[in-house]
Amino acid sequence: MSFIQKEFTTPPPLPTGRGDTSQDNSPWTLLSPGIWELHLNGSNEHKSVLQWWEPNTETSSQRISHSFIEEVCFLKGGLEDLYLSESWGVGAYAFRLPGMLHGPYKASKDGCLMFVKVLPAVDNKLGMT
Repeated sequence: MSFIQKEFTTPPPLPTGRGDTSQDNSPWTLLSPGIWELHLNGSNEHKSVLQWWEPNTETSSQRISHSFIEEVCFLKGGLEDLYLSESWGVGAYAFRLPGMLHGPYKASKDGCLMFVKVLPAVDNKLGMT
């Protein structure tokens, strides 16, 4: 794990464009059309990031699962879970164990900025394997 001690920092402006233009949105990384990530700290399956979903961005119709623990908190806007037909906004929180099915999602008309923390599946501090 490569965590770096930091004091408060101000994030760069949210990216614009869906990755289909030559616009430079550094240090944001395009994950898929309309979904961006800003690495805050850590690496691989033990990291903290900001994710920005541009307004009305929608994922595929497939449900999602992964091999790591994921914590998510919405900071701006919100998401609609298209499978559950439910929407969540600012302050909504999720804790997902490896293999939990979730999504697909659609961002609100204001987009969705979220803090995401990823932890390895084995984390003795949580008592989980």
